[in-house]
Amino acid sequence: GARRKIAREYELHFLDGPIILEPENEDARAWWLRLEDGSHTMVQEAFEYVAEQTKNDKYDAIIGFSQGGTLATALALSGVLPNVRAILTAGAPHIPEAFEVAKILAESQPDWSVETGRDIPKFHLAGATDAMVSLDWTRELVESGGNGEFIVHEQGHLFPTRSARVKEMLDFLGGELLDK
Repeated sequence: GARRKIAREYELHFLDGPIILEPENEDARAWWLRLEDGSHTMVQEAFEYVAEQTKNDKYDAIIGFSQGGTLATALALSGVLPNVRAILTAGAPHIPEAFEVAKILAESQPDWSVETGRDIPKFHLAGATDAMVSLDWTRELVESGGNGEFIVHEQGHLFPTRSARVKEMLDFLGGELLDK
């Protein structure tokens, strides 16, 4: 799918959310948890986890799906990964708490501001038939994240793998990362 095609062009490093949702299924993971009142908890811990896991490396881009896409966008604003030059997401909702944490972290970074992060190019994909994350929710993410292209694909809550969409992703990454 998309991962394999992107990996042909770029070296990839994957992080999974640190929270295991189902003990019998290690693949069911999250970056943070949603409480009964609709708010989210453990968001700052997600930023800290990524910072710790990536502290010895530099990254040019962040690719994220669902909560990971929200985190990728908010990380760009936070300045935690200051070398990042592009963000690519799919099925990512707007989570206000992620942007609150990003703002606090940005204010603590020398030579960084949320506006610096908003200027990083972003490419957001959303599924027209996504039953988990509405198009409006992703539009809010695009607005909060700044400098984002918003593409609606014909599928649901997934990272698109059809060749035309993968080509768009590769064109975006190539335009932002190559020869710069």
